[in-house]
Amino acid sequence: MGNRPEFRFLGLYFPWIFVVSLAGFLAAWMLTTILERTGLSRHIWHLPLFFVALVVLLTSIFGFILFP
Repeated sequence: MGNRPEFRFLGLYFPWIFVVSLAGFLAAWMLTTILERTGLSRHIWHLPLFFVALVVLLTSIFGFILFP
């Protein structure tokens, strides 16, 4: 994996994958909330499965952008 920096927050060290995963989760949650409020989520067959797939996709994209 290589040497990736750790992020320090309030005296705790977090690995970079945790920060990227948290960003992917929050972005997927925000996008799913927007889809639900606009009524577009009715076109999605299985919303929890869509959410998990969106988390994986966005985490991968953020990981490639932030740590190429």
